[in-house]
Amino acid sequence: MTPDAVVEALQLPADCAVDVRVPKTQLQAHTGFSAADRRLLQDGIDTLCWAAAIRPDAVGIPAYTTPDGSRRIPELQVMTLQVRSGAKLTRLEELLHRAVPYPILLVSEQESGPRISVALKRMSYTRNNEVTLDTPPVTASVGDVPMPVGDAFLSALQLDRQPRSDLGTVYEGWLTCTVALCVAAVIGEFTLAGTLDAAQAQLTALADSSRLEAEISKLLTQIKKEKQIPRRIELQDQIKAKRIALSAAHDTLRVV
Repeated sequence: MTPDAVVEALQLPADCAVDVRVPKTQLQAHTGFSAADRRLLQDGIDTLCWAAAIRPDAVGIPAYTTPDGSRRIPELQVMTLQVRSGAKLTRLEELLHRAVPYPILLVSEQESGPRISVALKRMSYTRNNEVTLDTPPVTASVGDVPMPVGDAFLSALQLDRQPRSDLGTVYEGWLTCTVALCVAAVIGEFTLAGTLDAAQAQLTALADSSRLEAEISKLLTQIKKEKQIPRRIELQDQIKAKRIALSAAHDTLRVV
């Protein structure tokens, strides 16, 4: 599967199509990037394509601005990314979300399958007319799940299946889909959270699960090397407690 297949799955109106290659110099002009970030953009990106722009006049969905002006979403953008071998994809995704002023659905090419990245943004408190990320981007790979789950995810991404009160809710719908794909990679089930708050709770549970799995792995390594019986018993108790916490985190993933 290619990034273009994910773009096609959105089933956007023809008026949304852009299909323009984005120059790296345009990305590097961002004032908040360090010299290392600019080098990464230059050396890590093979091709960045602006695939589509989702504007109110093209889709019949109004723009979104909060009463205090902290969030402004006049349009959404869809981009596809091809990176060079060895590039730091996670960092590149973050830089691209920061460089583009509008929320983007970023689809990166990987050997295992397309990787989707979304990020909620707000207006910067310190730089006029610039946006900043609320939280790190949420990413998920279609290649990390069985084909039926991947197909369910692509079907859920369709524009017509997103909340349509404004472009902000559309993007939140895509965020919920991406979180659901992350969850499916852990529990094997693709189910959309009922609310954005529920999706955020799942993200917290995913982080907890990852941390606990790493801690359990470390304890298992320690217990193999430990020769003192009292210490082995202590480590076994710690592993048991963390497995209980891991089970609780997985239960949270299933609550939508």
